[in-house]
Amino acid sequence: MSDWVSVPLDAKMFQNVDETALTRGHATLENGFVTEASGFSRWPGLTDFCLLPSQGRIYLTFWGDDMIAQTQAGRLYRVNRAGIAEDKTDVALSGGRRPTFAQTDDYLAMAAGSQILGFDGKKTFVLSNDAPEATHVGFLDGFLIANEKDSGRFSYSTAGAVRVWDALDTIAAAGSSDPVTALYVTPFREILVCGPQSVEQYERLSTGDTPFFRRWSVAEGIAQPYTLAFGDNAAWGVNQNAEFVRFSGQISQSTSDDLGRTLTGIDDWDESWAQEIQIKGQKFILLAAPAATNVYGSKGITLLFDYRQQRWTSLWSWDTDAGKPKHYPVWSFQRMWNKNFVGGENRIYQVDTGTHYIAGGTARMLLRTAHLSELGETRIDNLRVRVKRGVGTYTQSQMIGIRANRDNRGFGNFVRKSLGLAGQREMWIEFGGFGCAQTWQFEVEVTDNCEVEIVKMQTQLTPLGRRG
Repeated sequence: MSDWVSVPLDAKMFQNVDETALTRGHATLENGFVTEASGFSRWPGLTDFCLLPSQGRIYLTFWGDDMIAQTQAGRLYRVNRAGIAEDKTDVALSGGRRPTFAQTDDYLAMAAGSQILGFDGKKTFVLSNDAPEATHVGFLDGFLIANEKDSGRFSYSTAGAVRVWDALDTIAAAGSSDPVTALYVTPFREILVCGPQSVEQYERLSTGDTPFFRRWSVAEGIAQPYTLAFGDNAAWGVNQNAEFVRFSGQISQSTSDDLGRTLTGIDDWDESWAQEIQIKGQKFILLAAPAATNVYGSKGITLLFDYRQQRWTSLWSWDTDAGKPKHYPVWSFQRMWNKNFVGGENRIYQVDTGTHYIAGGTARMLLRTAHLSELGETRIDNLRVRVKRGVGTYTQSQMIGIRANRDNRGFGNFVRKSLGLAGQREMWIEFGGFGCAQTWQFEVEVTDNCEVEIVKMQTQLTPLGRRG
């Protein structure tokens, strides 16, 4: 007698063992994520919002009600709600590093490894010739704070006068001898001063000659300075052991054990960064290593960590010529006007839940399970998924494909079924039988431009022999 057995959709992506030895979890999740209802949802697409002159990578922030686009070439553009950009560059940002920003009372301050610049809404300018060359800036209680590049010190401006800097207003990070390579002011009014081997927290003093004091240190370093991010009431970053850690107070914890082999295998952390983002009602930390060699033989790895559910997934665009995924085109992320925007190459994208392509190009959704052995030696007489249907037009439907890898002998062809024309509401799709095996691995793929919400996946089994 055949039984219906569920294939879990809410399993974690687990890449810390060789895939052939993986018997639980998912081997790969691409352009989709596990929902809080234990289903699987497709990641939204990107549409063009603003094209800029050839300036390379775009780093986004805001000033007032306008979006600010700082380019790789050092130029600053002010972008309005209509996607119209104005070049506001009088002095180009230099230094060659990823820019960091701080919103002060009067200016937008920015640094990228050389002089700190300011922006007053009209033009960019050198904030102060007395300020240090810096890679990171922050603002707290009227003080602009910046690390002194290639040193173990950080400096601060005069209170209420961010353009006035005294050479004596400098603090040496005492917890370790490594240089200060990252600095961040948290929403809790803490200053995190980080090096490759150390993290120290400073707080505001209300009296005395020195306005800040060191309160504690963490037994972690931030080896990749631009992966320092804040979310879930804690700080995050990649430490000296290539772990993505969460630290709050003096307590730190690795959150990347499921992907340990992936992170330790990254061959180039250059330009890596992290940031909290919110998409479709769920919160993630985005971790990108744009220069890293990926499993498809190209450059760029982009990962998402759902910190509520402690699950990872990955984002990709598509190389049409090579017929395989490539780097997801994100260099920065900014929420503005109740919308989400991505800084790409020479352009700004809008995250659009109404499309699932990237600027008109394919963004494949893929779910690949582990080699499921608990089913035992069985015959699959049928496989079905419960999914949102009617996502096509009234004349053209979109397709979903499933294929099986039996006993690790390789995947067969995809069996593709319609997701339904507009107006169709039947939720179950049946894919038929898949043969006999002792271990089963499945792939679910969608390449068409459509929404995908998978609720359940079930196999109808006939036992044939001993159980795995």
